[in-house]
Amino acid sequence: MIRNIPDRYYRVLTYQSVDRVPDIEFGWWPQTIRRWLKEGMKLEMTPEQTNNGDSPIVAGHFQLEDLEGHVFWPHGGMNPTFEEKVLEQHAESVVIQMAGGIVAEKYLADSDQSSIPRFISFPVKSPDDWQNIKQRYNPDDPARQPADSVVAAARAAQARGDLMTASCPGFYWILRNWMGTENLSMAFYDYPDMVHDMVEHFSDLLVRSLRRFPDDILADEIRFDEDLAYRNGPLLSPAQFREFLQPGYHKVMAEAKRRGCEIGMVDSDGDPKAIIPSWLEEGVNTMAPVEVAAGSDGPAWRKQFGKQVRLIGHVDKRALIAGGSAIDKELERLKPLLADGGFIPHVDHRVPPDVSYSNYCRYLEKKRKLIGR
Repeated sequence: MIRNIPDRYYRVLTYQSVDRVPDIEFGWWPQTIRRWLKEGMKLEMTPEQTNNGDSPIVAGHFQLEDLEGHVFWPHGGMNPTFEEKVLEQHAESVVIQMAGGIVAEKYLADSDQSSIPRFISFPVKSPDDWQNIKQRYNPDDPARQPADSVVAAARAAQARGDLMTASCPGFYWILRNWMGTENLSMAFYDYPDMVHDMVEHFSDLLVRSLRRFPDDILADEIRFDEDLAYRNGPLLSPAQFREFLQPGYHKVMAEAKRRGCEIGMVDSDGDPKAIIPSWLEEGVNTMAPVEVAAGSDGPAWRKQFGKQVRLIGHVDKRALIAGGSAIDKELERLKPLLADGGFIPHVDHRVPPDVSYSNYCRYLEKKRKLIGR
């Protein structure tokens, strides 16, 4: 059910007429923000504020547009969570137990080394561990009922004609959070029954959490956080995806489609091309951030899958590092995709600290001319 609403994001991704594509970006590394402040970005920011890679202060400075619409979150999280506590303290890092039960070493927020933590252990190592964690994801937990104010806000947004978006973890994402990449990779072979039960349980939880919202509340879009690929391809085989994860997508997308869903967006870094056919079967039709440096090739995907696949991102960050004519050449490369529709350009992940402030400003200026802003 394609709705006639003014949201540019929705109209572009459903191939409706639109004045231009939205001017959005994916965010920045904290180190990037700190570099730009030294290079003359005219903002007053506290050290704590510079640690936010999604900083609304920086977004406002660049006059970026929000992803218009109303986002509601089906409560699929852990309850109760683990106690967050510091296990070890070092000069520039701490070893902590996080709320999800993961033990990791994290660099202190103001360290220039701050990035992805060094994971040490995960809460699920065997089927016995899974039974303990499973109890923390009880679909009947009353805490999963959305508050009346949340439902009222969703109804008001829908009445205004806003894009209605449900957002949740993807299945590889949540299993990796429970087990870690290496342990999960082995579990497909060592504990297949457990992995099937994990996906069945979590998909049931998400569907039931969605159904806690009244039936008249739409879900024009559902977003899945996944990150199931790297530069050499997916972290699991297409056959494993079809056997273990696709049934979960099928259940959740069926509920989303019942609520009018037209956009199934998956956020996966790397090159997930081998999984795209399975996603498309379930209505997951929008890929982001389409990382060029990892081998993702939007024009090739569009040629293979047609307009069924929609694309967000796909601006090679390496062109912004090089600067000058490299930026012009990169944006020129994207013109056919823009003309084809179903494509919203932005940098193909968070902007790294290799990118100078002047280069980023040049990129935004050139991109805005391209999209007609």
